Amino acid sequence: MRSSLHCALPRLHLLLLVAVSVHLSAQSPSNFSHQSWTTESGLPQNSVHAIFQSRDGYLWIATESGIARFNSIDFKIFQHETVPAITSDDISCFAQGADNDEVWIGTADGVLRYNHGSFQHYTQGLPSPNVLSLASRNGSTYALTGGGLARFDGSGFSQIPTPSIPTAISFSGDTLLIATQSGLLQYRGTTVTHSYQQLMPSSQAIRAFGYMPDHTFWQRTANDLSFTANGNPRTIGPQALNHSRVESFLPGARGGFWIGTSKGLYHLDTPLSSPLLQSDLGTDSILSLREDAEGDLWIGTETSGLHVLRHRNFRSLPGLNARMVTALTQTGDGAMWIGSNGDGLDRWLAGAIHSLSSRDGLLSDIVLSLAPGPGEDLWVGTPDGLNHVQGDRIRSFTSADGLPDDFIRSLLLDNDGTLWIGTRRGLAHLDGQRITTLTHADGLGSDLIGALVRPSGSSDLWIATLNGLSLLNNGTIKTFTTKDGLSGDIITALYPDTQGNLWIGTRGNGLTVRTANGRFIAFRRDDLPNTVDSILGDNFGSLWLGSAHGVFRAKLFELIACASASSCTLHINHYGTPDGMPTEEVSAIGHPSAWKAAEGSLWFATRKGVAIIDPSHLFLNRVAPPVVIERFTVDDAERSGGASIPPGHSRLAFEYIGLSFVAPSRVRYRYRLEGFDKQWTEAGSRRTAFYTNLPAGKYRFLVQAANNDGLWNERGAELSFSIRPPFYRTPWFLLLAIALLAGLIVLIYRLRLRRVRSQFTAVLAERTRVAREIHDTLAQSFVGVSVQLELTTQLLAHQQNEAARKQLDQTRAYVREGIAEARRSIWDLRAATAQNTLPTRLSQLAESFESKSLKLPIQIGGTYRPLDPAMENEILRIAQEALTNVSRHAQATSVTVSLNYEPDRLTLVIVDNGLGFSPQDAERFSAHGHFGLQGMRERAQHIGAQLAVISCPGEGTQIKLTLSLDNQKGGSAHV
Repeated sequence: MRSSLHCALPRLHLLLLVAVSVHLSAQSPSNFSHQSWTTESGLPQNSVHAIFQSRDGYLWIATESGIARFNSIDFKIFQHETVPAITSDDISCFAQGADNDEVWIGTADGVLRYNHGSFQHYTQGLPSPNVLSLASRNGSTYALTGGGLARFDGSGFSQIPTPSIPTAISFSGDTLLIATQSGLLQYRGTTVTHSYQQLMPSSQAIRAFGYMPDHTFWQRTANDLSFTANGNPRTIGPQALNHSRVESFLPGARGGFWIGTSKGLYHLDTPLSSPLLQSDLGTDSILSLREDAEGDLWIGTETSGLHVLRHRNFRSLPGLNARMVTALTQTGDGAMWIGSNGDGLDRWLAGAIHSLSSRDGLLSDIVLSLAPGPGEDLWVGTPDGLNHVQGDRIRSFTSADGLPDDFIRSLLLDNDGTLWIGTRRGLAHLDGQRITTLTHADGLGSDLIGALVRPSGSSDLWIATLNGLSLLNNGTIKTFTTKDGLSGDIITALYPDTQGNLWIGTRGNGLTVRTANGRFIAFRRDDLPNTVDSILGDNFGSLWLGSAHGVFRAKLFELIACASASSCTLHINHYGTPDGMPTEEVSAIGHPSAWKAAEGSLWFATRKGVAIIDPSHLFLNRVAPPVVIERFTVDDAERSGGASIPPGHSRLAFEYIGLSFVAPSRVRYRYRLEGFDKQWTEAGSRRTAFYTNLPAGKYRFLVQAANNDGLWNERGAELSFSIRPPFYRTPWFLLLAIALLAGLIVLIYRLRLRRVRSQFTAVLAERTRVAREIHDTLAQSFVGVSVQLELTTQLLAHQQNEAARKQLDQTRAYVREGIAEARRSIWDLRAATAQNTLPTRLSQLAESFESKSLKLPIQIGGTYRPLDPAMENEILRIAQEALTNVSRHAQATSVTVSLNYEPDRLTLVIVDNGLGFSPQDAERFSAHGHFGLQGMRERAQHIGAQLAVISCPGEGTQIKLTLSLDNQKGGSAHV
């Protein structure tokens, strides 16, 4: 192998000296991120006199132009213009009421009480309308005004007399302490007495006082702050605060002190330390301070609005934020080396940063890869070759020295001191002065080499390529791809953990783990990045993933559990710019793009410098965010909880928010509508839920939120409502419909029954009519034939053959007549022609009964009107029956038949001079099978006529039929 040595005297330039340490205190002012809001952001005015967090999680901001309620995203403004109960927009202070939703508000014109969305105004009983301070405990509320102290008694305020005018109030337990010019008083029950706690000597009025977390007493005047430090009183005056006034003071819940002055915000780490100015806020006057439940510090200023200082887990190195960092590593002397894209190489140690560039001997100012050598040595890969930095000397290796390519993508110093070099044209191995190269032809997945890693104590060399993961062991290369279980073939990052697992990052296909037993398991989760650019493990069992969307952290044991289980619970923490990262885009240009420092901090290369985090000092948000349903609308009209929604509305919207102020953009939501949804809907960061066309019923909307560290508030918030059904779906309507249906069924049944009965009646009537026809035709004919045959038998018995023959001829005539009558009945020939009218047929009937011994004149009168053929037929049959009875039973010699057509009725009268009969005889007729009279009455009843039979023994019989013609239709003809 041919080698060459390029030497240069390095010119080390001092870039910047910064007085920072790798281990920064969690409470140091430099470890906070800063954000502000002004009138341009929604504040009603930029002078913030008080900040308060109510029990429900909202922040309340007091300004000179009204109240601003903040939900971490938007401000809701309450002013006199929109709320008449607010008589003054000059707001001074707040206090929590007995209920979560109750807030007391001090103004320049009395006290406001906010409860469940409404305001009440109180001035009566106050010594002065100008309220300076409020305090509330156990349902009791106290107001300090310019004229004295008052207590709210449930309906109004009443003054509490004090020996001198009070200047400040505060609670100690359940006891109200009152600062006055004559000392510290206490109010308990209804009595004001001197307190055992004494104020520290001061020539000025006490503006505020209280107790620190360690129960140390503090007090503040307009010029100085006094408290006890290690048992000794300490006063911080204007000289220590740049000759400024003390406007506000806040002991930190986690230690340290914040002092708001007329020239900025100061911080004390300990009671004995010197105040340090918080430079982010400048020198504006700090009027108010408040620490929220999550530990964020809120600052109200005189002219620049509202500010917040948030704990940040990441920090960066000053002076490097403008550089696109490509690679990171740490050499044996503890120095961190930082490669960039065009700005050369930087060395950071103990706060000092020195720079190396191409002017100092580097082959290029673009650094693609780094690898630490022994001691202070450093290997540097560039697009133009390889550099070896050894103290003041920089050696160079290029393709002219045997490298397969000058584009050095990755480097790894092996345990034996040899160097592995990843290029675009294979993997080179530098052993002393000899370079050998492995390529795709030797079994590598691709000639384009990425990350290189050899697990501690292992003979395996893992090689990331563009087409799979290659393993070099004892000179043998084996390549694994998606066919073997990898989630993707483009390998971007490798990390071996202490348990024998190899974690593999891919481009576009997420994370894969090769377990200690050689099994590949792919993670396909929405909460993990699709492209993993770097992987690190910390000393606390967590895996850190760098991506273009920030850094993700997960517990190794949870990842392993999820790798071997179909369902699991994986808590993932996502870090980005809200956590102090200069940008969320972690670099994916060089190797390694992330490094674990010797003391345990993790360094990530980004496009805007370096992001550094110390896992041993992580700030974790352990406060589950309160959840509030801020708005419920139905077809864009706002409704309240418990609303009963009438039918006809289709669009429902629920606007909700989780009141977490650490990282509002990281709050995640899930919701469920009981009565409709079967499971929770994961809404991500979306703060509105929509439902359309819900059926009628009772519903309960549930929403839960998780903070930036994945802690869920499982209690959440809820809102109940109901949707009324349309009238046709109401119970009363359904009952009415059922009743109507039942009634309809009954009606149909009855109509059917009536029809069946009508049909039965018709059939019965027809049977009766047929019986009458048979009786009047065939039966009578058969009787006549029977009589004639008996006579013939008698004549033959007396040898009167000629007479018998004549009698047989007459019998044949009766038979022909009976057949004709039967045919007439069968065919029901009822034609009402001039030749077949009722008078004509009645005349023919009379002629058929007339004989030598029986005279039968017929009389027809009035104007003829044709009737219904069936009715005329019934009248004719009644006459036929009457004449038959006369011929057979009456022994009459004369019968008169009279048919008379009157204007309103028809009358048929048949009178004979026969034997007659009595009523008792008529009853015996039916009993002995003679149904003539009964048939005549049935026929008369059928056509609605009146039939009268008058008879006496020996005086003949009169039969009179009267039929009303009022309802009969037809023409008329004169007979």
